[in-house]
Amino acid sequence: MGHSAKYRIGKILVDAGFLNQHHLDSALQEHKLTNERVGETLVRQGVLSAVDIELPLMIQGQLGSIESAAKLAVGERQMLGQLLVQSGHITAEQLDHVIAEQHRSGEKLGEVLQRIGLLTEKQLHGLLVFQQNQDSTDSSPLRLGELLISTGHIARGQLEDALLRQKKSDKNIGDVLIEAGYATPGGIEKCARLQKMLTKSVLAAILAIGMGTEGYAETCAFSTQLQDPNLRSEYIAKVATETGNMVAYNTYTENSVASDASDDGSASSFFFGTSATVKNQGSSTLDTFSKDCLGCHDGFQASDRKVNYKNTPGQKSHWSNKGESEHPIGMNYSAYAAADPKGYKPAPAFGSKMMFVNGRVGCTTCHDPLNQEKGHLAMSDYRSALCLTCHTK
Repeated sequence: MGHSAKYRIGKILVDAGFLNQHHLDSALQEHKLTNERVGETLVRQGVLSAVDIELPLMIQGQLGSIESAAKLAVGERQMLGQLLVQSGHITAEQLDHVIAEQHRSGEKLGEVLQRIGLLTEKQLHGLLVFQQNQDSTDSSPLRLGELLISTGHIARGQLEDALLRQKKSDKNIGDVLIEAGYATPGGIEKCARLQKMLTKSVLAAILAIGMGTEGYAETCAFSTQLQDPNLRSEYIAKVATETGNMVAYNTYTENSVASDASDDGSASSFFFGTSATVKNQGSSTLDTFSKDCLGCHDGFQASDRKVNYKNTPGQKSHWSNKGESEHPIGMNYSAYAAADPKGYKPAPAFGSKMMFVNGRVGCTTCHDPLNQEKGHLAMSDYRSALCLTCHTK
């Protein structure tokens, strides 16, 4: 349920040209009926392949700020006008008019674009940073060699060997890979096309951030809705109803789930059960609150969070999966604590507003949609207080 400045993967796919808005809207409508992940729906419909989704997911985590997005820049430095046309922000014809105005006024191109309202100062800054990074030697997942590895066309060792060969020649990396027999012209062409598409989505993200509206930045619609007094009361009542099966682990309890994210005071910690739980991913039991969250935060539509349906006591959860946060839900907490007492604190030690549905970890264990602060945390994480409620370190 956490807020993130990261962008919806569906919008990235549309911006990059992997699919059109009609395809995305159709998949979203079907998702509401089937609860299938939107990405899975697009693959099943034959609109995309699994690789088409994996590549945008690979860069999604870096589209939260201009600085991180600009680090994805690759290739030879392009002129500012070329970047704007490539992003789809302006047309080639519009660029011609801007250049004509630049010649008339004697201003820099960026100054003209700002003056006539085609760019904000922040957007211009973002594009200039991207432009500077284009001929940088820093690693980027959008470099041709990295894309060839990601798509399974070559191995890491082959790329490293080709890079060594390239230093002894004036050829580009694609030609070197082909001559060495590591890649085919078709594979090079395909990845070059993917590079161009993904770069377009990166530029679109920079321009969206620079506009200040962050047009497809992720916000929790549910949290926003709960700011309405009636819906807020209805949600609290729903949670309070479920507490009929509550087992309190300290002497202080309450039915309200109002967040204490602004302070370090402790409140009740409770488990509550519901007959409306659903089965998901084999043995993992998913509570209805988490199911509501995952209607959007499915790792595709509204978040890049990698949900890990776990319930194997003794098997540790990894909070980083290829640089992306992984959220383990469905795990029976008491079973995990018993199997790994050095890693987890016993349930009776809890002193927070973290909720465990049917004794299992769910979205509402760490997040509270009533709290609109960044992360929608159920309690303060000052000095890792939220994490250390369950984890020993």
